[in-house]
Amino acid sequence: MRRTRGENATSVIDQVRALGLNPHPSSRLMRMRRALNRGPVPFEHPDFPAALEAERDMQHLGFIFNQVNAHRDSPRFQKLAKDLLSDSVLPQDNREQSPGRDAQFELYLAAICQNAGLLPVDYAEPDVTCVVEGATFGIAAKRIKSLAQVKHHIRKAANQIGKSQIPGVIALDLSLAWNRSNAPIISRIQSQMYLMILEAQGRQFFDKHHEDIYRWIAGKGVLAVVAFNFRIRLRQEDHWGLDGMTTWLSTTGGDEQAQPDYRKFYDGFWKGIPNVKDLEAED
Repeated sequence: MRRTRGENATSVIDQVRALGLNPHPSSRLMRMRRALNRGPVPFEHPDFPAALEAERDMQHLGFIFNQVNAHRDSPRFQKLAKDLLSDSVLPQDNREQSPGRDAQFELYLAAICQNAGLLPVDYAEPDVTCVVEGATFGIAAKRIKSLAQVKHHIRKAANQIGKSQIPGVIALDLSLAWNRSNAPIISRIQSQMYLMILEAQGRQFFDKHHEDIYRWIAGKGVLAVVAFNFRIRLRQEDHWGLDGMTTWLSTTGGDEQAQPDYRKFYDGFWKGIPNVKDLEAED
């Protein structure tokens, strides 16, 4: 997006208002916009946490609203957009209920599908549906705030996919579960190694849980589980930025029919992720 941070935040608010919604002045979106439009925000300023967290929320929302023209009249989209107005500025303050960022993750997944051209995209069971080479796939979206919630959310997502009766993928946002204090990466050494850190978290998660996952999703038509991990990082020259990693676990086993479906979905979906870099291809 060729906008400054402040311009992007203002654009997001304008898009929300165009839907007939009126964000409260104390809402996270309005507080983030004010922080980003005040000019440089020193570390010790009270607006700094809001400005820093806006690196994630406003970038995701800017991407979402760049993709949603086809869905503005959808009742389900309208409901999700209304939910966006919820939540505290800092995600660690909403470890139990977070309807705003839960909706944001669902909208983000739909925007990836839209950006990848997996059309038509719909906000339908399990949460999002898309079409790849004439075949319909579903995505069940879960933001997990604690690793203790993994079993519950994966089983619930698998049941959603099974009920939809279309092959599907479970998408997990594990950012807060892996970083409970929501601490940014500040250390220069950690910043240089952030790819290794994020990749290791994803691989270790699936190494630990893959056998349980196969059992929890058995017979539900789940092709894969994909884990998202977003971190705010202090980059070179002291510039803040948002980085992310997706780690995939295919759950097709030896199913000769499901394996091509998984590759079809994977090859289509990842191309819609903004600023994507395919480490698997490099390997």
